[in-house]
Amino acid sequence: MKLALSFTVLSLVPLAVFFFMAISHIEAEYIYEREVEIQRYMFWAHDLTTARGFDYLDISVPPWIAGGVVGLRSQINTRSIEWGYRVLVINDSLEIIADSAGTRVGQTAIIPEVMQAIAEQTIVTNVRRDEGVIYMATFVISRRDTTERVGAVLLIDNVEDIFEMIDDLRSTLLTIIWVVALTVLVVVFITANTLIHPLRRILRVVQRMSMGQLDARINNVKGHDEYALLASNFNTMAEKLDAVEKTREEFVSNVSHELKTPLSSMKVLSESILLQESAPEAMYREFLQDIVNEVDRMTGINNDLLALVRIDQREQGLNISSLSVNEMVEGILKRLSPLSEQKNIALIYDDVRPVQIEADEIKLTLAISNIVENGIKYTPHGGSVKVAVDADHQFTYVSVQDTGMGIDEAEQTKIFNRFYRVDKARDRETGGTGLGLAISHAAVVAHGGTIRVTSKPDEGSVFVVRIPIRRGA
Repeated sequence: MKLALSFTVLSLVPLAVFFFMAISHIEAEYIYEREVEIQRYMFWAHDLTTARGFDYLDISVPPWIAGGVVGLRSQINTRSIEWGYRVLVINDSLEIIADSAGTRVGQTAIIPEVMQAIAEQTIVTNVRRDEGVIYMATFVISRRDTTERVGAVLLIDNVEDIFEMIDDLRSTLLTIIWVVALTVLVVVFITANTLIHPLRRILRVVQRMSMGQLDARINNVKGHDEYALLASNFNTMAEKLDAVEKTREEFVSNVSHELKTPLSSMKVLSESILLQESAPEAMYREFLQDIVNEVDRMTGINNDLLALVRIDQREQGLNISSLSVNEMVEGILKRLSPLSEQKNIALIYDDVRPVQIEADEIKLTLAISNIVENGIKYTPHGGSVKVAVDADHQFTYVSVQDTGMGIDEAEQTKIFNRFYRVDKARDRETGGTGLGLAISHAAVVAHGGTIRVTSKPDEGSVFVVRIPIRRGA
């Protein structure tokens, strides 16, 4: 409703302003034309008055002069009837000596327009709206002494017809404005309701989602307009939120499961020791060693979870510094070489070109280490793991290629999920937590990079990490 009223006001206010300005302009034009017309007759009356010997016009003058007054009055009466104006002739004593209406002769004329015209020696025009007339007064000077003001002439024109016409026009325009206003309001209301209806559908779904119904969606999205695009993007966002929520629930479930297994194992081992009163020392040592192993496993899970939390805390940011990728990879391979030697795996380093980038050394080292370590763990004895460092003008590339078990294509999109294992039984043997690749993925993404994997079962895998050389590139 607010939108409809806003559109209506915005549509009608300029229209109303235009109408009333037009009315004012029309009224001013009509009044101006009437003033110009009166002014032409004013000049005639002025000349007539002067020609008739205005210097001597007085009700007490001798008869031979008084004849001039009679002639002047006669001329004024004739012209007044012809023009349709009322004409008054006033002397310098403000006494009316001629009146075309014949009602005010001999009276004193206390008329502001007349007094101003005599005082300022000018023509004074004034529209008296309350009376519906125009007053136009002009001074008259002596024929004997042009510096002497001897009287004035006043013309009065009835302009009620103009005001009545303007009032009728104003009433008509007001009626038109009201009709237009109602029409616009109805049209705008219908249009606004049509435009807002899709938004209301979206709002209802948003409200449902805010109440925890993350499976809510906007149904029947049709067309290619902005509303359809908004609804489609909203559904995509809702699906991602739903996926995040499911991942969170799965993550909590996985953490609980991962911690429950070593805890259960330690509980069983502890109870076994307690139930045997005179167990041999070797058995105690064996059980205690198993408990230590489970504690180490829990510690590893806890450390990996803390690493993920630190990387996910975007507000903490990255500790960016200049980093030699070649030296970083060499350090990683040197540290993991004992693990590869245990399995007789050839650890190959291909230093294509030296690369210097801006990155967080600790987080990026952790990401590459996890990938290389996974390659060693899942490559059988006698295999190989090859690590190469390359770059172009914008990105650096670290590729890790192994000859291990490989990953099925259907599994490749899931390996970066937390606690996800391709082969859970084999992963148990290696002691992994299922968080290594998730940590690597989070660290690389935090640097604005990507990880791409290509693999075939029993043929090995190739992981390619791409990192921008400069921040913001």
